[in-house]
Amino acid sequence: MELDTLNDKQREAVVTTEGPVMVMAGAGSGKTRVLTYRIAHLILDLGILPSNILAVTFTNKAAREMKERIAALTKENVNQMWVSTFHSFCARFLRIELKEYKGYRKNFTIIDADDSLKIIREIMKSEGFDQKEYNPKMIQSIISNIKNLEPFFTKDFKLEACVNKVMDEYNKRLVKENLMDFDDLIGLTLDMLTYNPNILDKYQNKFEYILVDEFQDTNIIQYKLIKLLANKRRNIFIVGDQDQSIYSFRGAKVENIDYFLRDFKDTVQILLEQNYRSTNPILRIANNVISRNTNRIKKNLFTDNKSDELPVYYHTQSSYDEVMYVIDKIKELHMAGYPYHDFAILYRANALSRQFEDMLVRYQIPYTIYGGLSFFERKEVKDIIAYMRLIINNDDDFSFKRAVKEPKRKVGDALIDKLTNAGLENKVSLFKAIDYISTSGIGYNNLLAFKFIILELAEFLSDENTELMDIIDKILDKTGYKQMLQNEGEEGEDRLENVLELKSVLKEASEYYEGTKEEKLSQFLYDLALRTDVDNKNEASDCVKLMTYHQAKGLEYRVVFMVAMEDGIFPSANCKLENELEEERRVCYVGITRAKEKLYITNASTRYMYGSQQYTNPSTYIKEMGMDNLNVIGRAKKLDISDTISYQKKSKPVEEKVESFISVGDKINHKAFGDGLVVEKNGEVITVAFAMPYGLKKLLASHPSIRKIK
Repeated sequence: MELDTLNDKQREAVVTTEGPVMVMAGAGSGKTRVLTYRIAHLILDLGILPSNILAVTFTNKAAREMKERIAALTKENVNQMWVSTFHSFCARFLRIELKEYKGYRKNFTIIDADDSLKIIREIMKSEGFDQKEYNPKMIQSIISNIKNLEPFFTKDFKLEACVNKVMDEYNKRLVKENLMDFDDLIGLTLDMLTYNPNILDKYQNKFEYILVDEFQDTNIIQYKLIKLLANKRRNIFIVGDQDQSIYSFRGAKVENIDYFLRDFKDTVQILLEQNYRSTNPILRIANNVISRNTNRIKKNLFTDNKSDELPVYYHTQSSYDEVMYVIDKIKELHMAGYPYHDFAILYRANALSRQFEDMLVRYQIPYTIYGGLSFFERKEVKDIIAYMRLIINNDDDFSFKRAVKEPKRKVGDALIDKLTNAGLENKVSLFKAIDYISTSGIGYNNLLAFKFIILELAEFLSDENTELMDIIDKILDKTGYKQMLQNEGEEGEDRLENVLELKSVLKEASEYYEGTKEEKLSQFLYDLALRTDVDNKNEASDCVKLMTYHQAKGLEYRVVFMVAMEDGIFPSANCKLENELEEERRVCYVGITRAKEKLYITNASTRYMYGSQQYTNPSTYIKEMGMDNLNVIGRAKKLDISDTISYQKKSKPVEEKVESFISVGDKINHKAFGDGLVVEKNGEVITVAFAMPYGLKKLLASHPSIRKIK
């Protein structure tokens, strides 16, 4: 195949096929291109069967993109390829190899974090643990860490006892109901490969070449799995970037890069430093910032993009002025031809989005909060998905328990317990156990009716004269779920619209998957179970994107605003240790390298956060960027930034407080509400009468958006 479109280093990474290879790929250096071309080269030029190549990445979106690119290059059937996330790979492996192992059966159900948390809450309640003292989410996180081979240390013996008991009962519950959480997928796969030499030998021989994307984001157990599979042939290719390792809070171990070099001593190292995204002035400040980190393989990004426009640094008195600067700049550039989807506002903490949201709404600029509640995480959507799972597989006890409770059918816990006991005694699922219980009453009659509804829905699904998406309307009508939502008023109507949107999803699924309607629905539900929050990001709409730096990783925008660049916010006041400060610096580097054409860095001397006025200093990272590399405007021109930068907040306000000069009867001007009359004062709080539509407002007299009219 032709490799002329690749630069020298990219080409080297593609054709160096034998033995361990590590590519350190700088931001925007074309790592996905290298991965896909390498796989295409293996298939077309070396004759490797697609089914003998394993490539793993971290999102289904990235895996789909890789598959599509490989298919376009090779014209091969991508379904033969093992290109997927770690969890999808393990799920596929277990579907093939798991017959009965440690109590699990082949037809297991994958549960998500919400379902896992629900089980943990139930166990804590039944075992008498105080959920106010020990938050179930904290217990869930600890259990997840343990499953991912992270050590758990605590001096709280009560907490240790709680974790041990809940984890023991949780694992027993999962095995009994044939459920697996995401951690189990990898853990059980590693376990089976480790203790079954024949299976290990089979897969070590099968995967002649292994490729790992975003290697810096792997955790301990993921590295152990990859190392085990690669140990025999040693044709392992990893792509990563230490400078973009920002997920330690999720268990990612940047140290895995060092472990890899230790375990594969003959590794060929290749640096990708040519950037195809940003301008040289943007890359210059990115290189300056990240060069302060000591634990890294040094590289220096450069580009052939011809632009000398310096990133802008704007420092102002108040956070209100900062917000208005961003709003004005968006309006100005939009008028100049930039679509709204070209803009991203990045911040270190979600709480910082509020003021920007307020002003975007006020100035009618469309926006979206990136990483909000996913469509598939909404309760009503998960309820209907449970119905679909049960229609496809009547033996899915987990989905049975969810579906039978919504809408309410007077099927109480006592009846479910009776059903569970009947299922255990007769070795059948809860659905089939309905035939084995003898009782009476409304709950039992409703249980029988529920069973016949599911059977009727399954029959409807098999009808050749219906479309797959029609099952949604049928579920809504036959189960009473539609009526339940309609009885909830406006909120119910919104929830009903979410459920109806599933019809569009199933319409797309019917065109994407192959087979009967039952087979298409089964494949859709299987893929849905492996969906991650990253896959839910929507880039289609024309609106400004607001997000944290962590959510921005992997994305790019023509115009980026890095706001609230202040010590105590970024870097966070919680950072004390050197490794924490280095990761925080990597977060900053990721933010800078999201910008393609224009970058604006802003901060303020005063900021109203968490219920109080805060006085802040510019972020230390601004000094590290190099003031000569920035177009400094606003109050920043008057700052000697080398003197003002500090991790400590100022102990005194930057300007004399003004509330003592404002009295009842004074006229004031507010930057958002206009002129008003002070009609009441209580300490620092004043009540001001503004012209309509604002009316009476209670405000802090010291707020920087207020000035007294003389």
